Amino acid sequence: MMLTEVTALPQAVLPVAQFRDHLRLGSGFDDDALQDGLIETYLRAAIAAIEARIGKILIERDFVWVVTQWREGGFATLPVAPVNAITEFTIVARDGAETAIPDTAWRLIPDHQRP
Repeated sequence: MMLTEVTALPQAVLPVAQFRDHLRLGSGFDDDALQDGLIETYLRAAIAAIEARIGKILIERDFVWVVTQWREGGFATLPVAPVNAITEFTIVARDGAETAIPDTAWRLIPDHQRP
């Protein structure tokens, strides 16, 4: 199974200024924003680490999930939560033929213990 982030977190939604204040970095200098690029990198890494650890997405974005083999029973547990929408469900055969599965042929069952 492979989960791939399709849309990265936009810079505008990252709380860089608040994170800088939380770190109590020096302020009032001409180069206050000099470290913002590095702070943004650390903030993105922290968000990724937290999301991976708890299995919950902190800031909404799009993902593609590829499953190479179904488990017994024809069900799969999603690797992250919460899920706002599933936009496409496609099965790809070994020969590369793609079959779109209609919304009426599958269902999403909420589970409070797992993503």
